[in-house]
Amino acid sequence: MITPTANILCFGAAHFDRTLQCTGHYIPAASNPVRTLHRKPGGVARNIAVHLRLLGNNVAMLGAVGDDGDGEQVIAALADLGIDTRRMIKLEGKHTAGYTAILDETGELAMGMMDAEVYDLLTIDRLAPHLSNFQAWPWWLIDANLPAQTIAWLAENKGTAKMCAATVSPSKAVRFKDVLGKLDLLITNRAEAQILTGIEINDKSQAKTAIELLRGKGVPDVIITLGATGVVSSTGLETSFWSPLPTRVRDVNGAGDAFYSGFLASYAKPGTSFDAAIASGLAMASLTAETDGTTVWNLTQDAVSSRAAQARKTSL
Repeated sequence: MITPTANILCFGAAHFDRTLQCTGHYIPAASNPVRTLHRKPGGVARNIAVHLRLLGNNVAMLGAVGDDGDGEQVIAALADLGIDTRRMIKLEGKHTAGYTAILDETGELAMGMMDAEVYDLLTIDRLAPHLSNFQAWPWWLIDANLPAQTIAWLAENKGTAKMCAATVSPSKAVRFKDVLGKLDLLITNRAEAQILTGIEINDKSQAKTAIELLRGKGVPDVIITLGATGVVSSTGLETSFWSPLPTRVRDVNGAGDAFYSGFLASYAKPGTSFDAAIASGLAMASLTAETDGTTVWNLTQDAVSSRAAQARKTSL
C-alpha cells in the first residue's frame, strides 16, 4: 500500500452490478433462459473510493444499503480494503441498489434495469446529525445518485471542505445544476456537460465554450472528458486540451470513474499542480481501460507515474 496522501469522503452509490446473457434467441415479454456472466461491486462513488484507497489515500464512504446480503457484502468489501464504512447507512426493510444488464444471444444489451430507490433515502434529515464529522474531511466527492435536495444542502454546508461533483449520467447530472456556483471542482463527460449547459459538445472547441459558461456560473475548476478523443480542462486563466494516452483497450467500463480517482489522489495532496493531477487522471483512465473490469487491483504508484509522464496538453 502506498503512503496515504489525501483525506477524501465519498458520497453516493455502492452496490452490485449483474450481467446475464440469453442462451437462446431473446424473446421480449417472455421467459428467457440465461447464464450469469458476472456479479461484481459497482456504483460511481464506490468505484472512485476503491481506486483512491488503492492509491494509498485515507478514504471514507457514505452511502445507503438495504438490510440484505448484498448490503452486508458491499460494506464488508469496502472495509476489507481499509475504506472507512462507519458512515454507510443500513436501512431496515429496504433492498440494496443494483444494476442488472440482460444481453441477447449476440451480446447486445436487450434490457438494463437499475434499482436505485435506496439512494433517494439519503435525505437531509439522515445526514444532518453528522455534518460536523463530514466537514472534518478536507475533500468531498459527491456523485449524483444523492437526491438533489441533499446535494444542495451539502453544497450550502460544506464549510472549508472542497466539493467535487461526479455527474454520473445525463439523467442525474441535472441535480448539480442549481449548485454550480458552490462547487470547487466539476468533472463531467460531454453528454452530462450538455445537460448542465445546453451546449451540444462534439469537439474540443464546443467543450471550451461549455467550460466558459460553467466558469461563468462560478465553478473555478472544470474538466470535460471526451472519451477516446481526450480531455478539455480549465483552471485559472488557462483552458487546455489533453490528448488521450496510448492505451491497449480491453474494457472501457470504469475508465471515467478511474479518472476521478487519479485526479483527486493527486490534486487533494497539498502542493500538487492542476496539470499534474490531470496527467494522473489520464493515467488511471488508461490503466483501467487496459484491465478487465472496473478496478486495477495490482495498481502501483510507479505504473501511474510512468503513464502520467506521457500526458501532453495544448492551449485552447
